[in-house]
Amino acid sequence: MALCGTAVFGSSLSHLTTTPALYGDAYQLVIYASDPTQGQQLLGALERSAAIADITLGTGGQFVIEKTHVTSFAATAIRGPVLLSTVTGRFPNRNDQIALGSSTLRALGVHIGSVVPVTPVLPTGVTRTMAFRVVGTVVLPTGIAADQAGLGVGGAMTIDAYLHFLCPQVVDQARCLQSAKQNLSFAVFVRAVPGPRGRAAISHLLTEYGNNAVGPAPSTGLVNFGEAVNFPLIFGLMLAVFGAATLGHLLVVSVGRRRHGMGLLKALGFVNRQVAAAVYWQATTVTLVGIVLGIPLGVVIGRATWNAFALNIGVVPVSVVNGWLIVELMACALAAVALLAVAPAIVASHRRPARLLRTE
Repeated sequence: MALCGTAVFGSSLSHLTTTPALYGDAYQLVIYASDPTQGQQLLGALERSAAIADITLGTGGQFVIEKTHVTSFAATAIRGPVLLSTVTGRFPNRNDQIALGSSTLRALGVHIGSVVPVTPVLPTGVTRTMAFRVVGTVVLPTGIAADQAGLGVGGAMTIDAYLHFLCPQVVDQARCLQSAKQNLSFAVFVRAVPGPRGRAAISHLLTEYGNNAVGPAPSTGLVNFGEAVNFPLIFGLMLAVFGAATLGHLLVVSVGRRRHGMGLLKALGFVNRQVAAAVYWQATTVTLVGIVLGIPLGVVIGRATWNAFALNIGVVPVSVVNGWLIVELMACALAAVALLAVAPAIVASHRRPARLLRTE
C-alpha cells in the first residue's frame, strides 16, 4: 500500500512539473504591447492567423482586500477559453466577481461564495471600495508579476470588471473608460494549434517581437521543488528495504516455530524440494495478499494525498496512476520474495526429521 501510494504521488509530481497548464502557464507565448495602438495591431494579426488557437488579452493591477495587498490579473478571452488555470470553481464572468489563489484565499479567511471588499491601489491616492463575490480559485501565470502573483497567490477578474472598477457610474464614465484603456499596459497570451504549423507560428512570433515575447517561466519555488522529484523514489526504496526485512524475519521465525510440523511432513515422505516449496508458497501467499489489498488502497491513498497537496500549494489537482509502474512493483515484489525465501527454504529442507521431532 505504501509503495503504491508513493508511486502515485511520484507520478503525479512528475506530471505536474512537465505540464505548465497545471501550474498556471496555460499559454505558449505572452507578447507585451507598448501602447494600445500596437496592441490592436497585434490582436488583428493574431486573429487573422489560423495557426493560433487561443488568444487572451490581459493586464493587471494592485488591490487591497481586507488590509491585504493582492496583485489581480484582469483577462478577457479573444479566441478560445481564458488562458488561466482554474483550480476550483470557475473564472469570473461578471463585473462583481473575482477569483483568488488558494494561498490568498486562506490568508483572507474566505471561501468560494464569500463577498469581499476590494479597493484598488491608484496613483492618485483616491480610494474606492467595491464588493466582489469569490467564484473560484485560480493559478496565475508565473513570471508575469515577479513574486507578487503565481502559485496560490493573487487574484483574477475580467478586464471589463477592472475598467468599470476604475471608472464607476459617473457622468463622464465613457471618457474615463477611454482614458483608462489608453493608460493600461496590455499583454497578449497565445496558444497555437498542435503540430508543426503551431510550432512554426510560435517561432515566427518569437522572431518578430523579440524581447517583447517570452514563453512560460515556472516559479522558482516550483523549479526547486521539481528538483526534489526523486524524493518519492528514495522514500519508496526505504519502504521496500523495510518491507523486505520484515518479510525475511517472518520467514525465518516461521521456519523455526514450525520445525515440528516440517519434521512430521518429512517423516511422512516429503522430500527436500517439497519442504522448500512449502516455504516459497508461504512467502508468495503473504505477498499476494499484500498486492491484492495494497494496490487499490495505495491508489486511493496516493490520489487523495496528491490532491490535498496540490490544492494546498495552489495548482490544478491532477493525479496520475502509472499502470506499468504498478505492474513493475508487483513483479519486483514477487521476485524479491523468491530471493528472500531461498535461505529459509534451504535451512528447512536440509534438517533431518529425527532432530526436528526429537521433543515428540
